[in-house]
Amino acid sequence: MIKKICFGLLWILMGHFAQAQDKKMDTTALMILDKMSGMFGDLSSVGFTSKVSKDVAYSEDFFIKEFGSSVVRFAGPNKFYARVTGEKREDLYSYNGSQVIYYSFANNLYTVADAPDNLIETIDWLYYDFGVELTTADLFYPSFSKDFADEMDYIEFLGVTHINDSRAFHIGASNQHATIQLWISDDGYYLPLKTVITYLDGLQSHQHETDFSDWELNNVYPESMFEFLPPPKAKQITWIKKD
Repeated sequence: MIKKICFGLLWILMGHFAQAQDKKMDTTALMILDKMSGMFGDLSSVGFTSKVSKDVAYSEDFFIKEFGSSVVRFAGPNKFYARVTGEKREDLYSYNGSQVIYYSFANNLYTVADAPDNLIETIDWLYYDFGVELTTADLFYPSFSKDFADEMDYIEFLGVTHINDSRAFHIGASNQHATIQLWISDDGYYLPLKTVITYLDGLQSHQHETDFSDWELNNVYPESMFEFLPPPKAKQITWIKKD
């Protein structure tokens, strides 16, 4: 959700954007973002793989880099599947329209919680109540471009470039909390290819980078994908909300 995360520009761009005093919206950039949002609004399902690199606080003045990946499937208004792999962890989150299940492969533990009846509220609920962030899933809803423009002070079309041999539109944005880069495919589908977040809050800036691949559009996923059957000897625990 754009409500909780912003995507970032590299340091080389930060000085330019930081000088902007008034809200500035590039019409070309907004048109591309509208196309992306509209495309997601037309889909019945979407799947993708993401690879994540993020800076994590190691001490008060030192960040370390952590890497991870996710395989994600969204279906209809109220189902998702996300298998998240990181350093020393592999977790599963599934949502069947009424409950979210979390399962830890490393510990053979699982927990179940009643959830809202739609994807957007459920992803928000996971973040705000439990601190679970599902791999920039907040890009994938029809009103993203409007919400993004409302939160940003500056949005600019930076030109056309290539990401992994794919032609891409490059968009930058900023507000007082973060700077932003998005690369969106120039192939008629307007799919996100890459995002970079530079958070400006705190004593030091830090980054969160995501690469998207293996897109699946309007696939029919089996209902069993979104249901969870505990493995043998799996232990159920209570899911405690964060403070």
